Amino acid sequence: MVKFFKIFSLFLLLTGLVLSNCNLNHGLEPIRSNIHGVISYSGQWPAPPEEVRLIAAKSFPPAGIEDLIIGEQIPLTGDSYEYNFYLKPGVYKLVGVAWREQNSIWDIISICGLYFSGTDSLSPGEITIDSDTDQIDNINISVNRSRAHRITNSKIIGSITFEGAWPDSILDLRVIATTKFSIFPFQLPTLLDISFSNSIGVGSECAQYVINAFPGDYVATGVVMFRENSSFSFESIIALDMTRYQVIEDSTVAGPNFHIRF
Repeated sequence: MVKFFKIFSLFLLLTGLVLSNCNLNHGLEPIRSNIHGVISYSGQWPAPPEEVRLIAAKSFPPAGIEDLIIGEQIPLTGDSYEYNFYLKPGVYKLVGVAWREQNSIWDIISICGLYFSGTDSLSPGEITIDSDTDQIDNINISVNRSRAHRITNSKIIGSITFEGAWPDSILDLRVIATTKFSIFPFQLPTLLDISFSNSIGVGSECAQYVINAFPGDYVATGVVMFRENSSFSFESIIALDMTRYQVIEDSTVAGPNFHIRF
């Protein structure tokens, strides 16, 4: 009788576990929503690569590497690669490819290719995933390996002061430095030609800026505003200095100081 009672009790316990398990909210189901496209490659890496991965961000410009969603590893070689990047539903301001050379770290300037929805090479294409079953197609990305930047301890530093009341529509303000820009003839850089500073606090009277820069010959430095419901464009620039300077590996270079009147 005792033995029967023990077996019966065990049966009830197991039955209860099974039934309760059926009602659990399993948070580990795989993400089914994704973006799909082809990555086209050209050129050679500037240094031996450790890995290449898909990346995405819900903000632009991302404040740092912590703002990037780093996805699956993709092949280091080849002319093209068809991919599926599984992401939760939401609005993604940036989707692209980042690389990391051997014995290096991830950084914002690790980005070596981006998705653009049109011909505007300053503003990455925005992607909206509405539901957990969506697949967004034709998110194609070009990567010229020879234009990938190596991570070094190179910086551009300077100061910026403000006069007057900040406009209410400003979401973010940065200092940028670019290795490609010309007014005559007019030539805009692409995002891969630009290094971004830290975010300057909205409402500040003065601030120091620091740009984690890739080595190169810089031709212009500017102050850019990011406003509500607007994309990054030439019109975003509110101050521009065309002083040229060179940034070499592991160096700190004094950039121009700016005074902004609102």
